[in-house]
Amino acid sequence: MQNQRAIKWAFWGLLVICLVQALYIFISSPSRPDPSKVVSATNVSGGGAVYEVLYDSGGATVADTYRYFLMEVQPNDEAVLEKSKKMEPFLVTKSGNAVREVTGDKVKLKTNNTIYKFVNISIFKLNGEIQIVRFELDATVP
Repeated sequence: MQNQRAIKWAFWGLLVICLVQALYIFISSPSRPDPSKVVSATNVSGGGAVYEVLYDSGGATVADTYRYFLMEVQPNDEAVLEKSKKMEPFLVTKSGNAVREVTGDKVKLKTNNTIYKFVNISIFKLNGEIQIVRFELDATVP
Protein backbone atom coordinates (compact mmCIF):
# COMPACT_ATOMS: atom_id res chain seq x y z
CA MET A 1 0.00 0.00 0.00
CA GLN A 2 2.77 2.45 0.77
CA ASN A 3 4.15 1.95 -2.74
CA GLN A 4 0.83 3.06 -4.27
CA ARG A 5 0.73 6.10 -2.02
CA ALA A 6 4.25 7.08 -3.07
CA ILE A 7 3.32 6.68 -6.75
CA LYS A 8 0.24 8.90 -6.28
CA TRP A 9 2.30 11.61 -4.57
CA ALA A 10 4.98 11.41 -7.24
CA PHE A 11 2.36 11.64 -10.00
CA TRP A 12 0.68 14.72 -8.52
CA GLY A 13 4.03 16.34 -7.74
CA LEU A 14 5.27 15.87 -11.31
CA LEU A 15 1.94 17.10 -12.69
CA VAL A 16 2.22 20.32 -10.65
CA ILE A 17 5.82 20.80 -11.83
CA CYS A 18 4.75 20.35 -15.47
CA LEU A 19 1.88 22.81 -15.11
CA VAL A 20 4.11 25.42 -13.49
CA GLN A 21 6.69 24.97 -16.27
CA ALA A 22 4.01 25.30 -18.97
CA LEU A 23 2.68 28.47 -17.32
CA TYR A 24 6.20 29.92 -17.12
CA ILE A 25 6.83 29.22 -20.83
CA PHE A 26 3.49 30.78 -21.79
CA ILE A 27 4.07 33.93 -19.72
CA SER A 28 7.70 34.45 -20.74
CA SER A 29 7.23 33.92 -24.49
CA PRO A 30 7.75 37.11 -26.46
CA SER A 31 4.75 38.91 -27.88
CA ARG A 32 4.62 40.89 -31.11
CA PRO A 33 7.15 43.74 -31.04
CA ASP A 34 6.07 47.35 -30.96
CA PRO A 35 5.83 49.10 -34.32
CA SER A 36 8.60 51.55 -35.19
CA LYS A 37 7.03 54.00 -37.63
CA VAL A 38 4.38 54.49 -40.28
CA VAL A 39 6.09 54.31 -43.66
CA SER A 40 3.13 55.18 -45.88
CA ALA A 41 -0.62 55.64 -45.97
CA THR A 42 -2.77 55.00 -49.04
CA ASN A 43 -6.42 56.08 -49.12
CA VAL A 44 -8.87 53.33 -50.00
CA SER A 45 -12.62 53.05 -50.50
CA GLY A 46 -13.69 56.53 -49.35
CA GLY A 47 -12.64 56.88 -45.71
CA GLY A 48 -10.27 53.97 -45.24
CA ALA A 49 -6.54 53.67 -45.63
CA VAL A 50 -3.86 51.03 -46.00
CA TYR A 51 -1.06 51.81 -43.57
CA GLU A 52 2.43 50.36 -44.08
CA VAL A 53 4.11 50.03 -40.70
CA LEU A 54 7.80 49.22 -40.20
CA TYR A 55 8.89 46.84 -37.43
CA ASP A 56 12.66 47.12 -37.02
CA SER A 57 13.16 46.21 -33.37
CA GLY A 58 14.66 42.80 -34.11
CA GLY A 59 18.23 44.01 -33.91
CA ALA A 60 21.10 43.15 -36.23
CA THR A 61 20.17 39.50 -36.65
CA VAL A 62 16.49 39.91 -37.55
CA ALA A 63 15.39 41.49 -40.82
CA ASP A 64 13.02 44.44 -40.89
CA THR A 65 9.41 43.49 -41.52
CA TYR A 66 6.57 45.51 -42.90
CA ARG A 67 3.01 44.97 -41.76
CA TYR A 68 0.12 46.34 -43.76
CA PHE A 69 -3.07 47.31 -41.93
CA LEU A 70 -6.47 48.35 -43.24
CA MET A 71 -8.36 50.79 -41.02
CA GLU A 72 -10.33 54.01 -41.15
CA VAL A 73 -8.23 57.10 -41.78
CA GLN A 74 -6.40 58.09 -38.60
CA PRO A 75 -5.58 61.68 -37.59
CA ASN A 76 -1.83 61.10 -37.07
CA ASP A 77 0.92 58.48 -37.07
CA GLU A 78 0.76 57.97 -33.30
CA ALA A 79 -2.90 56.95 -33.57
CA VAL A 80 -2.01 54.49 -36.35
CA LEU A 81 0.80 52.93 -34.30
CA GLU A 82 -1.44 52.61 -31.22
CA LYS A 83 -4.33 51.07 -33.16
CA SER A 84 -2.03 48.69 -35.07
CA LYS A 85 -0.98 47.09 -31.76
CA LYS A 86 -4.54 45.76 -31.37
CA MET A 87 -5.12 44.72 -35.00
CA GLU A 88 -4.03 41.90 -37.26
CA PRO A 89 -2.30 42.89 -40.49
CA PHE A 90 -3.51 41.58 -43.84
CA LEU A 91 0.08 41.39 -45.17
CA VAL A 92 3.38 40.76 -43.40
CA THR A 93 6.49 40.79 -45.57
CA LYS A 94 10.13 41.82 -45.78
CA SER A 95 9.27 44.04 -48.74
CA GLY A 96 8.32 47.69 -48.40
CA ASN A 97 6.22 49.76 -50.82
CA ALA A 98 3.90 46.87 -51.67
CA VAL A 99 0.83 49.00 -52.47
CA ARG A 100 0.91 49.70 -56.22
CA GLU A 101 -2.61 50.64 -57.33
CA VAL A 102 -5.98 51.41 -55.74
CA THR A 103 -9.21 51.14 -57.70
CA GLY A 104 -12.31 51.68 -55.57
CA ASP A 105 -12.37 48.80 -53.09
CA LYS A 106 -9.59 46.82 -54.81
CA VAL A 107 -5.90 47.20 -53.96
CA LYS A 108 -3.09 45.74 -56.07
CA LEU A 109 0.02 44.74 -54.15
CA LYS A 110 3.44 43.68 -55.41
CA THR A 111 6.31 42.23 -53.41
CA ASN A 112 9.58 40.67 -54.37
CA ASN A 113 10.62 39.27 -51.03
CA THR A 114 9.53 36.84 -48.32
CA ILE A 115 5.85 36.85 -47.38
CA TYR A 116 5.00 35.71 -43.85
CA LYS A 117 1.23 36.26 -43.97
CA PHE A 118 -1.37 37.35 -46.52
CA VAL A 119 -5.17 37.65 -46.40
CA ASN A 120 -6.89 38.70 -49.63
CA ILE A 121 -9.98 40.32 -48.06
CA SER A 122 -10.10 42.71 -45.12
CA ILE A 123 -12.71 44.96 -43.54
CA PHE A 124 -12.90 48.18 -41.58
CA LYS A 125 -15.78 50.09 -40.00
CA LEU A 126 -16.65 53.58 -41.15
CA ASN A 127 -19.52 55.36 -39.39
CA GLY A 128 -20.85 52.01 -38.18
CA GLU A 129 -20.87 50.47 -41.66
CA ILE A 130 -18.58 47.63 -42.65
CA GLN A 131 -16.42 48.35 -45.69
CA ILE A 132 -14.87 45.40 -47.55
CA VAL A 133 -11.58 45.76 -49.43
CA ARG A 134 -10.08 43.10 -51.68
CA PHE A 135 -6.36 42.65 -52.27
CA GLU A 136 -4.58 41.21 -55.29
CA LEU A 137 -0.99 40.16 -54.59
CA ASP A 138 1.71 39.74 -57.22
CA ALA A 139 4.68 38.11 -55.52
CA THR A 140 7.99 37.13 -57.06
CA VAL A 141 11.09 35.52 -55.65
CA PRO A 142 14.19 37.74 -55.77
